[in-house]
Amino acid sequence: MKMKKTTVARIFWVGAGVCVIASGLYFMGMIPLFACAALLVVAFPVTILSLFFSWMAGESGGDIPFIGY
Repeated sequence: MKMKKTTVARIFWVGAGVCVIASGLYFMGMIPLFACAALLVVAFPVTILSLFFSWMAGESGGDIPFIGY
């Protein structure tokens, strides 16, 4: 799958935003723990993978980012 660096960076920022907002809402008592955990279980891996992909993606056009083994 080819990705542009800017697209993957946007995915990172959306995932990071979801993690921060979910944590903030839980600490303010607006959502229960299971809802916060469900959001973090989905958003955190996406955030980390997109961060690695944005570091490894090329600047031009589409690229197939490779993290390594």
